[in-house]
Formats: sequence, structure tokens, C-alpha cells
Amino acid sequence: MRYEFKLPDIGEGLHEAEIICWLIREGDEVATDQPIAEIQTDKAMVEITTPVAGKVVKLAGPNGTTVKVGEPLIIVEQQENSGVQAGDTSRQETASVETNAEFAAPQRKRRIIAAPSVRKRAREMGVRIEEVQGSGEGGRITLADLERYVKERQTAASTAAAPALEVAVPPSVDRNDGTMKEERVPLRGLRKKIAENMVKSAYTAPHVTGMDEVDVTKLVEIRTSLAKQLEIEAVKLTYLPFVIKAVTRALKEHPIFNASIDDKTNEIVLKKEYHIGIATATNDGLVVPVIKHADQKSIREIAIEIAELSKKAHRHTLRIDELQGSTFTITSTGAGGGWFATPIINYPEVAILGVHAIKRKPVVIGDEIVIRDMMGLSLTFDHRIIDGEPAGRFMRSVTRILEYPEQLLLDVR
Repeated sequence: MRYEFKLPDIGEGLHEAEIICWLIREGDEVATDQPIAEIQTDKAMVEITTPVAGKVVKLAGPNGTTVKVGEPLIIVEQQENSGVQAGDTSRQETASVETNAEFAAPQRKRRIIAAPSVRKRAREMGVRIEEVQGSGEGGRITLADLERYVKERQTAASTAAAPALEVAVPPSVDRNDGTMKEERVPLRGLRKKIAENMVKSAYTAPHVTGMDEVDVTKLVEIRTSLAKQLEIEAVKLTYLPFVIKAVTRALKEHPIFNASIDDKTNEIVLKKEYHIGIATATNDGLVVPVIKHADQKSIREIAIEIAELSKKAHRHTLRIDELQGSTFTITSTGAGGGWFATPIINYPEVAILGVHAIKRKPVVIGDEIVIRDMMGLSLTFDHRIIDGEPAGRFMRSVTRILEYPEQLLLDVR
């Protein structure tokens, strides 16, 4: 009996998803709850598992195919006593959907745990990823594992006086032989979703960016002192937790910034909770994990959570709920970044704060020129909702707190 497993709704208004990587092929035998595909939603990479066992007779399409919720993902030929009939939709509706962090123990065959970028590199190198032993958490295969495997194969081939393993080069990669004039890379997966979201934001909300600089000399001193104390607990303290606390205070003073736009009802939705999105760069693109209830957490707690979320982001193991619900977003260009920028709003939010490098600069204080630690800030806001004057007041609230950060230390949380 044939069973159509349809793409389930995994929440937050998902209408469709892109198939990044099939983990099975037509003709394969699959077990119940076996991972069958990695898909890209608007928020994260998600692993889909099958609710039934049997032989795969049809896939929705090749990698890169977009499937709508409710459309067939795979068709499985079941044995008569497999336990799930074609009319049993309850099992399908509750089909197991898990992120890369929630792999279950291997069932009928070894489960391959690897990020899409690693799988892609394996294909480019002509390597069957099933043959590679992973050294990461839970047996995850890393790029280092892939490279080690290839070197071992090459060494073995050389020892046996056989031709060395040739690493396949995809047609799009320039061999530097003078014949290739360009390289074309498909716009897929997370990069495609980022592009879509950025275009929607830029062409929906009229963006205006205000820029300022703030004297963070005291903040540098306080962070340096606290960082040494927290090193004992193996907690890395950056400047970002201080910025988050400053922003949550400013949001309470200026609630219009902690809001979103409901395009369907043409309403401004003022949020009463403070969930701060942190734009995080990964090898595959930008993701925005969320610090929930940031106003209720201490600087130490936020520092720990940032480190955990950042680690998950780079391992592609963020859960869906860790990427949902932000009410305001902060993006940082880091110590090596520029002085100012024009960040794009994380739509449908109404503003985003860019935090830039701290540099020692000459500053006039009174009648004297002194050297101070200065940080650049860029506030982009939706001009349909926010005007320049309230944007200036919000920026002054943030800078005032960062200039006198000792007041943040008086908060228990």
C-alpha cells in the first residue's frame, strides 16, 4: 500500500520550504522516524523524519525543490502490516520534525549527521559521506573529518602504488587553467531566504538610518574588570550583554520601538515583552537567535546565553523556537568592522540597532582634548511608524546608559 507523506506545518505560518538535501534516494528502504530530508524554512534548517516505514518510490523533486505545506514530500510503499494506513492522517499531522540538535539514536542504519555545507563539499570532492567517521558531537561529520578522510584515502592509494584519489571539482569551480571566465553559485537555502527577507524589508518599510557615537570608556573598564572575574566560571563576557541591557531599558522608555507591523490589519502591535534578536553570521549566512525576556536576565545570564546560541548557530543546531519571537534586533559588525552602517530592519519589526567597533579617538571634553574609547551606533527605523525626533530620543537613551553603565550593575537582573 502506498502512503503519501505530506510536508507538515512546523509552525509560525510556514507555507512552503526548500529541500536543501535529501538524506534518502528513490528505492531506499526507510524506517519509521528515520530522517529523510533537510529543509530550509524562513527561520532555520530543519530535519524532517518519516512517520512510516517502507520503500521510497518517489521524492518530491531534486535538491532545491520548493514544496508547499500539504504537498507530498515522499511516497512510500508500505508492507501490509506496517501499522500505518494511508487514511491515518493523525500520525502524519504529528510527524516528527526536529532540528539538527535533536537527532535520535540510529535505528536500522547509521544516521549521517552533517551540516548541508559539509554534505555539499563531500559531493564536490566525490566522497560518499556515509563512509566518513564523524568526530563531532553525536558523531557529527565536520569539514576536518572530510579532509582527513580524503588524505587517508590518498595515502592508502599511494602506499598501494595505485593512482591517488582524485578529488572531483564541480563544473562551476575555476581550475585556474584560463578557460573559466566566471563562476555561478545557485542562490539556495539560507542565502535565498535571507535575500527574500531583505528585499521584502527594504521594499516594504521606508528605511531611515541615524548615526551617533558614544563614549564607552567606563564600559570598557567595567567589562574588563568583570570579564576577569567571570573567566573563573568559564564565562566569556563581551560588550553585547551590556548593549542588550541598555536597549531593553530604552525600549521601556520608548515603547514604539518594541513593536511590529501587522500588514493584514494595518495595525501597529506594541509588544509588552522584550525578546532581543542577535544577528549572527555563519558560514551559510545570517541567522537571528533570540534572547527571550532579556529585561529579566542579568548581564552574566545574557553572556552565557549568547555564547550558547552562537555555538548552536555555527553548528546549525538552533531549534525553531530559538529563532522565533524577536521584538527588536541588534546587529554587530564586531571589533574588525567599520565605524557606521545602514542595517536593514528585521521585518516586521520597526527598528534595528547596529553596534560597531570601539576605537580610541581624541575627543573634546570642556576645553581639553583627551583620548577616549568611542563606539559607533547606527539606528535604522521604519519611517512609516517612527519619525526622526523620537529616533533621536531613543538613541540618546541608549547612549546615556552605555556612557554610565554602572547603573546596569545595580539591577539584580
